[in-house]
Amino acid sequence: MYTRKDAHEPASRSTTPKRTAQTGSTGARSRSVAPAPQPELTEEERARRAAAARKRAAARRKAKERQKQRRIFLVAAGMFLSAVVVLVWALVLMIKRNTRPHQQVLADPTAASVPATNYMLPEQTSFTTSRPVNTGSEPVPPASGSIPRGVTVNEVQVGNLSMEEARAALSQGLEKDLNSVAITLKNKYFNATLTRSDIGAYFDVDEALAMAASVNADTPIRVQMRYDPDTLMTTLAALNDKVPDHATNATMSIDYESYSVGKTTYQKPKFVYTEGTNGMQLDVNAVKSQIENALSAGTYQLSFSPSVTVSEPAVTVATLKKATTKLSSFSTVYYFTGSSSTKQEVLENRQGRDINISKGVGLMNVITLKPGENFSFNKRTGDRSEKKGWAMANAIYNSGYQKEPGGGICQVSTTMYNALLLAGVEITYHRPHTIPSDYVDLGFDATVDSGHIDFKFKNNKKNTIYLFVYITKNKDSARKKEIHVDVYGMEEPGITYKTRYEIISEDKANNPEIKYDKKQYPDYQVKTRNAHDGYVVTTYVDKYTDKKNPQTVYTYTATYDKIEEQWVYGSKPTPTPGPTKTPKPTKTPKTTPTAESFDPVG
Repeated sequence: MYTRKDAHEPASRSTTPKRTAQTGSTGARSRSVAPAPQPELTEEERARRAAAARKRAAARRKAKERQKQRRIFLVAAGMFLSAVVVLVWALVLMIKRNTRPHQQVLADPTAASVPATNYMLPEQTSFTTSRPVNTGSEPVPPASGSIPRGVTVNEVQVGNLSMEEARAALSQGLEKDLNSVAITLKNKYFNATLTRSDIGAYFDVDEALAMAASVNADTPIRVQMRYDPDTLMTTLAALNDKVPDHATNATMSIDYESYSVGKTTYQKPKFVYTEGTNGMQLDVNAVKSQIENALSAGTYQLSFSPSVTVSEPAVTVATLKKATTKLSSFSTVYYFTGSSSTKQEVLENRQGRDINISKGVGLMNVITLKPGENFSFNKRTGDRSEKKGWAMANAIYNSGYQKEPGGGICQVSTTMYNALLLAGVEITYHRPHTIPSDYVDLGFDATVDSGHIDFKFKNNKKNTIYLFVYITKNKDSARKKEIHVDVYGMEEPGITYKTRYEIISEDKANNPEIKYDKKQYPDYQVKTRNAHDGYVVTTYVDKYTDKKNPQTVYTYTATYDKIEEQWVYGSKPTPTPGPTKTPKPTKTPKTTPTAESFDPVG
């Protein structure tokens, strides 16, 4: 945004006439000379001064208004921040009040072995903080009153106590049982003892108090110790990691195939898969059953040899191949050299474009984007200059072509653009050329300009995507190469993307422009610019989940202005030929001796 400051004219200065003193030769007292009367201001001068005064007043009003707006903004911002702080504090209090461990007596029969990494044993917590939230399906103890006499809970006396007193007594008495938990798993692979924190052990105090308040006097009550399945699964997964010769997952890496096209060596990327191996692992379900049975029987200390089973890798080559399925592919063709009849200027331009395209493809060779990540073409290539190895070649500029470092690099960005559209990847920024490109369909070009126009996209998929960008030789011509872009990601069964375009309007270029050069004679006629028809074209990407009902997921309207052909004709008058002079007689040249006129030496 550009802000134009109000210009103020300088205030007119009032001038005070100087006083002059005259002193006579006799030393008489000096006297003042009255100031000369000021000339009357003209109408124009008065109007100018009045306008300047109005401008100054308006500037002062604007300044006051800006100060007022600033104060209002600061007050509003302060109120907003205060409201946010209060809201966050309220949410924290609600979360602290409502969050308690999950309550479950039996293990989840559908739970599977969960691999854990960076396992850390949970901190041991007090009994009062490990109490689960009552779900409403169990009896709730009364808020006041006392428990009948002689009632015990797990041999802890709570009879004739108020609810708060009974809660305190249970907290102390049951804490001893929780701290006594010692479940030892021992075999040839490991020796580990699980404590209360390893299994998430707890007692439901609310349930115990509700039962104590509802029974008759002298009734003994027995409540079962419970555990948190998630905590136990995390502990067992950590133990599994310590089992020697445990299963290893399949892996995927990217390798390169080197080859030459012309005098340039390229690298084509490819996926390499290594299958995982089977191993040994803890029989998690069997261990959970033994722990559940012990807790149900009130046994908190036990030792047993857990069974170990053969484990298969969680990640297989088949899994990895599904995550690296080819989603789309696109290629374009370009000349990199010429024939014996190719003009030198054209040949040099092709060679420069080949250098820039090869350099750009090398920088883009493998692109890996995680879900939500963004990519910038200009950020990857950096500033394109001759000092950094970019060659001079033709690039589209305004209504024609001009040489610049990196000319031709737009064919790389355009090829990537089309491959990404066919894969359903989100394009976040692109611009077409001012002149349609001849290597893609109308409207499907993506120009780039170092530091000015970028090409950007974002991984809008749920899994990582990969772009392989490489060059191969053309099958039809030895003077051509092909740019390839392959997009890989998680397979999308039954989903395909197709592109199409629609010409909205067309403006034919059929009125050549002619310019005249006074320094050239009439036989001078040179075409300085080719003609290009103007178009307005809308491009589409349609998503197919079946063959009958495609969904348009992307549209873009490109405008190409009409460019007329341009010629320069000479307009310098042809000089009138003067009289032909009689040629002077030519002297007979002297005979030059040849090698054959001399005798050989020796």
